[in-house]
Amino acid sequence: MAVEYRGFRVTVDAKADATDTQWLCRAVVEGIEAQAQEAKLPCVELAIPKLKIDVLMALSMVEQTAKQAVDEWHAKQPELA
Repeated sequence: MAVEYRGFRVTVDAKADATDTQWLCRAVVEGIEAQAQEAKLPCVELAIPKLKIDVLMALSMVEQTAKQAVDEWHAKQPELA
């Protein structure tokens, strides 16, 4: 699943771990608009127990964490404020 957010593309996926007890979630954040193309934001990775949460909620959590990283990046860019 991919969403565009404030000049970035956030691509999120999840898979079960080898023991099938956790969701391994990952969000890749890449700049797609001119002001963000040079930005290098780290991937967001979360491991979430499958018994506590379903895959859609796990994807939502990692997506929101990635969006927070984008918001923090924007806050540090005085020319974009």
